[in-house]
Order: sequence, then C-alpha cells, then structure tokens
Amino acid sequence: MQKDLLNSVVKITRHRDVDSLELSLLSTISEFLQPTEAALYKDLSRFNGKGIESSASLLCDEQGKIHWRSREIIEEPTKELQCCLESACTISLQDKSGNETRWIPVVIDDQVSGAVYIVAKHLNSSEQVTLNALCRIYENYLTILNESERDKLTGLLNRQTFERKIKQLLEDQLHSHNTPQLQGNRNKRYDESSWLAILDIDHFKHVNDTYGHVCGDEVLLTLAQKMQLFFRSSDLIFRFGGEEFVVVFEPTTLEHITSKLAEFQQYVRDNKFPFVEQLTLSIGFSRMSPYDFPISVIENADKALYVAKNSGRNQCVYYGDILDEDSQEHPSADDVELF
Repeated sequence: MQKDLLNSVVKITRHRDVDSLELSLLSTISEFLQPTEAALYKDLSRFNGKGIESSASLLCDEQGKIHWRSREIIEEPTKELQCCLESACTISLQDKSGNETRWIPVVIDDQVSGAVYIVAKHLNSSEQVTLNALCRIYENYLTILNESERDKLTGLLNRQTFERKIKQLLEDQLHSHNTPQLQGNRNKRYDESSWLAILDIDHFKHVNDTYGHVCGDEVLLTLAQKMQLFFRSSDLIFRFGGEEFVVVFEPTTLEHITSKLAEFQQYVRDNKFPFVEQLTLSIGFSRMSPYDFPISVIENADKALYVAKNSGRNQCVYYGDILDEDSQEHPSADDVELF
C-alpha cells in the first residue's frame, strides 16, 4: 500500500501543467479510495473571473469503470460547497447507507482557491489521512506550477506555457475530429473551429512615456482583469509580453467570434482605465485547426494584427479576409485569360 501510494505521488508531481495535475490527483484518489464520484472545483473569483467551475470530475460505475466529465460552470453550487469555500473548512456528510460526501478546501497563498469533492463509502481514519495528504501535496505542487505558468503582473498564462497548452488543445480537437460519430459532418466541424486572437493596446508607448511604467502596469493589470471577466473561463488568455495578449477560443463559428471580439473592443472603449481617457485595441485573429502548427497560427493572426494597426488602429481583422483580398489582387493562372 505504502509503495503504491508513493509511486502515485511520484506520478502526480511528474506533471508540468495544471490540467494534467488535476486529472492525476483525481485518478489517484479513485485508485486508493474507490469513490463513486470525485471532482475538483475552482473559485473563479480567485482568478478575477466569476462563478465556480468544475475543472475536472469523474464518475465510477458499478463495474469500477471511470467516466470523465467535461469541465463546466456550476450555476447553482450546493450550500456545502459554498460553505467549504467561504470557511476554508472540510465539510463532511454521511447518509444512512454509510455513503460519505466530503468537500476539502484547496488553499493557495492563504486563500481558498477551490475544493476537492468526493463521494465514497465511509472513510476510515487511514483513508482520511491519505485523502488529506493527497490534497496537501496537490496544494503545494499547484502553487509551484502557478508560479511557473503565470505572468507575475497580470496572473494570466505566460508565453512559456503557450506551446504546451495549444498542443494539448489541438490534440483534444484531433481526438474529437477522428471520433467515428463525428466523421459524417465535416462542414460543421470546419465552421466550428478554434480561433486565436492577438490583442494589442493602441498607443501604449505613449502611456509609458507620459506616466511611467508603474502607471502602464496598472493599465495592463486592469485590462487583464476585464479580459478574465468578459471571456469564458474555458478560453485561454496569455500575456505575450508588453502590451500584447493572446486569446485562444474554443470551437465556434466565424460569425460568433467576430461578434465576440467586436463586443470586447466596445466593452474596453466604454470602460475607464487608469490615466487613459479612452483605451482602444487592435485585434488580429485566425482560424486554428487540429492540423495547424501553433507558430503558423500565430503568424497568421499577427499578419491580421499588422493590417489592423496600419488601417488606423482600433480595428479587428480576420486573417481569412486578407487571403481573400490577396487572391483578388493576384489572380491565379486559371483566372487569367490568355490571348
């Protein structure tokens, strides 16, 4: 038992990203405690967001097979979960059949950032010690990963994590792409692809030159907070450096992503920022498929951003429109009439 548990701890701390760490923790809890249900909840207000998210969860059927569930926002969290998050105390309930439900707080930097949830048969003292120890190991390692994954000023994902996060996202999409029941509807898959947008603050150098870098940092931090409030928790938001941010969106249509980015531009224009009368953004965005190289998608979005900034700024440009314009200006040989 001790040897197996130590091996599982080694597996947990082997991971280099938060998503894999969460799955590994729940897998280890499932292996040693045989719960019928387990989940990890995140308090998104800890990350300048809204609501509570089930970031990883599983169900175990009567045959012992694990079924993983997709992440979701919890619209109506239970009073026990809310109490756990507010009090930083473990909440435990037991029914007449001996089933025990527990909520264990996850504390990072002396603040409750979430909770581990488990439903299992009555846990003896040894199992309770094991559960608490796994949660504390998760807390400690999560602190280390957050420090390495996130930008120190804004708390957003940093540029160093971009390639790994995108690789995982594209692998997940490729898996869905090759799922047999989805193979018959290629047009729908194409329409509902992922998207990558580069957002650049217009005339940010003027803010730094006029008010200093400390004031410029206040603008960056305020914008980062507004991005986290505006976009979904499942959208990946990176600070790429300076005044440049990258957002990766889950599959949706071109019409929806165009509308969403335009809404965010208006949202920024309508809000107040430190030392700036009105802040505007230039945005370039590109489609991203499971077969694309991340560097290629970034280059495409950057080309669209270049057009947006050279068109007077405060613009949002889709890379596909640039290609359409180029094809019209430089027709192919098939379009040229020879005489």
